[in-house]
Amino acid sequence: MLNNPLVAFQEAMQAAGVFLAADAHITPDGQLHRVRAADDKAGALSIWYNFHPDAPASGAAGNWRTGARLTWCGKRLQTLTSAERALLSQRIEEDKRRAQVATEARHKAAAAKAARIWTDAAPASPNHPYLTRKQIAPGVSRQSGGALVLPIVDFAGTLHGLQFIAEDGGKRFISGMVKQGHFIPSGGTPSPDRPLWIAEGHATACTLSTLQPGVVVIAACDAGNLASVATEARKRWPSLDIVICPDFDAIGRQKGQEAAEKARARIVRPDRLPSDLPAWVSDWNDWQQFRRQGVRHGA
Repeated sequence: MLNNPLVAFQEAMQAAGVFLAADAHITPDGQLHRVRAADDKAGALSIWYNFHPDAPASGAAGNWRTGARLTWCGKRLQTLTSAERALLSQRIEEDKRRAQVATEARHKAAAAKAARIWTDAAPASPNHPYLTRKQIAPGVSRQSGGALVLPIVDFAGTLHGLQFIAEDGGKRFISGMVKQGHFIPSGGTPSPDRPLWIAEGHATACTLSTLQPGVVVIAACDAGNLASVATEARKRWPSLDIVICPDFDAIGRQKGQEAAEKARARIVRPDRLPSDLPAWVSDWNDWQQFRRQGVRHGA
């Protein structure tokens, strides 16, 4: 391994959770490159890396989509000369700068693309299969082809990305966008004078909005983003009544509790729901449908 720094670097990438696609290759020129990850969809380039082949061989890499990253050196730090230490330190700082510039450019491009798609999208049909299945109104959603289009914004109202929901319920985000701390304004615009409820998904947020007309309900997009959205809201409004409304599964309960603790928020737990609920009842939209007669499955 020590005789082949490129192989050692690739093994270190894998150990850190940065997995290259089978047809991706490392270019050893010390410059920042983007390549496909093993699980990237067509056209996506989630992995970035810099590899310096000259002594001491070193590099940095990461996956924008998963957040995995590493800094690597082919020699043990305690064996480096003072000159090598200085060179390595310089490389690390430069690699960080290049990665940050590339990340910001990626986010900016995603936001610009989102704005174009959002502007061109038509009002969502109330008969869209996903809306009818979830029994929710179009609300803030628009439509592009067969997909619903939902805006992902920050608390200043700036558009950062989009979520697309297909007719069969499949969901995807626009590539390159910033999700952390951002949300879908499913049930109104957050303000300092109305309680803020934070759910995971759009359909759940829409359902809670109809059940709680006096509050603003937003969707954090998923359980993992609950805490970042809630803490951003708390920074903006220190005294706001914030309520976390996670899904009923184990991940939802865990992430919901973490979000409530970090943001000093209340949490709505499904503790009082019947213990014999069908397996498909996993959130408040499912629960609302379960209460209505004739609903057999919450897709």
